[in-house]
Amino acid sequence: VHTYGFPVDMDPVMELAKKHNLKVIEDAAEMHGQTYKGRPCGSFGDISTFSFYPNKHITTGEGGMVVVDDDKLNERCLLLRNLAFTPRRFVHEELGWNMRISNMQAALGVAQLERVDQFIANKREAGAYYTKEFQDLQDKLQLPVEKTDFADNIYWVYPLVLKDNVKVDAKEIMSRLGKKKIGSRPFFYSMHMQPVYHKMGLFTGKESFPVSEKISERGFYIPIGTAITKEQQARVVKALKEVMAEL
Repeated sequence: VHTYGFPVDMDPVMELAKKHNLKVIEDAAEMHGQTYKGRPCGSFGDISTFSFYPNKHITTGEGGMVVVDDDKLNERCLLLRNLAFTPRRFVHEELGWNMRISNMQAALGVAQLERVDQFIANKREAGAYYTKEFQDLQDKLQLPVEKTDFADNIYWVYPLVLKDNVKVDAKEIMSRLGKKKIGSRPFFYSMHMQPVYHKMGLFTGKESFPVSEKISERGFYIPIGTAITKEQQARVVKALKEVMAEL
């Protein structure tokens, strides 16, 4: 799962899959236009998925896309997304779903795809601005990675993690930002704490995954849309600096 606009180090993943003859399902929901060592994210998996939710780099209003490089998988995906119709119309041998994209949505997506390079450039510029402005907060905040030897961040979001010396959690920071009319969102929650998995018997909620739990409790992200202005970013910076100064 590539997260927040920065890809997983795919070489070890692919080596492990090859060694054990495993299939790779690549979640590229947040990776539109991102690459790993020059190769597009979403091109590694036996099945890869993208999201077109409104806050992604490319949107069709809702929905997503499955990418495969196998004729049988392609036929299977087409079957399931179209109510599992057999060649005999209105005959079903199994249950499927109505997940067909409309022509209007497809047209919107194609138009957005033509602009994805500009969207990424806008995001990187906005990310660089935040990183520059938050240099004096690095004693309290872990800033996102800008680049490694295999990728440059495309900043689907701008994630921040509170360091151990900060005695409040992300929920408190977000509450204080909200009072200053600045929106923010928490990090994704630890999988082993999700009630649905407790009901399925996969986890009990008593397991200990301290790194995941810590990041979930202390991570949040701030506004960084593709059309965000410098004036809007300056408001965010001012508000967050005021909040951190209060601690």
